[in-house]
Amino acid sequence: MASRMIFDVPALLEETLVLLTGASKYFPGNPSQSAVQRWMRRGSRGAVLETVLICGKRYTSKEAIKRFLHGQLQIEAERPVPTRGTMSKKDVEAAAHKFGLPKPLGARKHGES
Repeated sequence: MASRMIFDVPALLEETLVLLTGASKYFPGNPSQSAVQRWMRRGSRGAVLETVLICGKRYTSKEAIKRFLHGQLQIEAERPVPTRGTMSKKDVEAAAHKFGLPKPLGARKHGES
């Protein structure tokens, strides 16, 4: 669960506010309303969408959405590059032979069992 952040509410009030119920149209891919609310409550990958409650209605801002998306990109850039699937077919066959495993399915010739 993402840590709770204390947002600078006065700064959020000086930005371009949008109702949280209509905020999904400002995100790429037009996510569901429940996804936007989840990002407000729990965040996603460490980034939390900033919101403010005014007269019983929840608002965010276009700038807060940009910060949230920017946080997503920054976190994504810090993730290690996956190494899965980078072994060559020859390396896989050599490893299988080394450990006494049968040849991988793609390495068997037609008619071999």
